[in-house]
Amino acid sequence: MTEIISYLPNIIIYLVLGFVFIKVFRFVYIEESPNDSQHILTESLIYGFILQNIYSAFPISINTYIDIIGMVLSTVIIAYFLAKFIYSKLFSKILAKLKIQQTPIKDFWIDITHSKERTYITVYDKEFDRVINGRFARAETFNKRPLIQLSEYIIKNTRGDIIFDMSLNTADTIVIDTSKYPEIMLSHPQPKAEKKSEESQSKHNPIKSILNKIKTKFHHD
Repeated sequence: MTEIISYLPNIIIYLVLGFVFIKVFRFVYIEESPNDSQHILTESLIYGFILQNIYSAFPISINTYIDIIGMVLSTVIIAYFLAKFIYSKLFSKILAKLKIQQTPIKDFWIDITHSKERTYITVYDKEFDRVINGRFARAETFNKRPLIQLSEYIIKNTRGDIIFDMSLNTADTIVIDTSKYPEIMLSHPQPKAEKKSEESQSKHNPIKSILNKIKTKFHHD
């Protein structure tokens, strides 16, 4: 019993470091936390044990309280940058090199949120015979059919007549309940500069020019 009590300070440190790491990482990474307290406790002990041993490898000590505060702050920094690294292009390239064909981000809509490409959403509203198209801004988290927010949007009827045009307005947005629409399309239009560059390159490359024509025809069809 005396031995167990003597381990308590270390166990508490493991739990604190692990819990802080998990909370910060999941907040930045936008990952849903489990509700099972036993699972959280086990994870905290494992991560805390690993972190404590990493810190122990650096024999720098001032006093107990400052050392603990330093470890907690270091844990926050490590968790933050690790979550950011997983979202980075470098990490995606590492996965590609290892032939791992999957995104590290588990939520489809979060993956779009973190994309550096401009994503446009087209929603077909069959109930009111209209089409809504706008730039994707953000989405509700932890929901397979979330509420999504669109900016720079246009609402047209099925004949193509414009009902409401906010395409030049970046301030006002519209919220779409994706659970109500079975057909939702995504697109990543190229900036004009990139299009001109691609067209210029294709003039000097006949094979690329043919491929671009086929791609354009495919999109029109």
